[in-house]
Amino acid sequence: MKVAWALVASSIAFYGCTSKKYGDEKLDTKLETSNKKTSEKFGFDKERNLVLQEKTAATDELITQTHVNEELQSKLQHEFQQLKRCRMDLADVRLGGTGEMAPLPEIDGIKNDPTFKETVGVDESGELVFIRQEKFEDTLKGEKNAEKTIRRLTKVVFNNREQCELRMRKARVEKGLPAERTPAVTRYEGSQVIIIQPAERNLDDAFQFANQAKQR
Repeated sequence: MKVAWALVASSIAFYGCTSKKYGDEKLDTKLETSNKKTSEKFGFDKERNLVLQEKTAATDELITQTHVNEELQSKLQHEFQQLKRCRMDLADVRLGGTGEMAPLPEIDGIKNDPTFKETVGVDESGELVFIRQEKFEDTLKGEKNAEKTIRRLTKVVFNNREQCELRMRKARVEKGLPAERTPAVTRYEGSQVIIIQPAERNLDDAFQFANQAKQR
């Protein structure tokens, strides 16, 4: 079955106790698809403007845009977590902070809530189905607008992180720590990597490593 049994059972039960019965409306769920490849053309349009035209299958354009947004979103989240870590360290009283972290930029609301058309009825094969539709143009436009928003927010977060890390490096040096977080210390034994000292995870590690270095 194309529809979960729970949906079928509940829909049939509801069908028997309503004045407007599900199944009265006949639905056509056939969709036109295209597998045309991308091509570029250089020439004149109807208004005799010289243009460079790229023709892509609509579904391919949406898939590509979605993948672009996923990669940009991942980069934004990475930058945001780095900024959060920096501001948490800078707020630490051991670095001269107040114990309260400065507010972080808002990165929510990248996409507007989509508008769906939802219908229950019988499809062309006679099966009771639930259909949720969103206009393709709205979906594609939403993804393209989301790309602009993600890029703008990433720039804001990145600039904030740069400024934070400048202040953090200064604060670390003033407290006797190396300006940069301590990376892992390793050595090779044949093809095996041996970790002598793990990378610095937090300020507790930073002060511990600094004390150990003084005792050597």
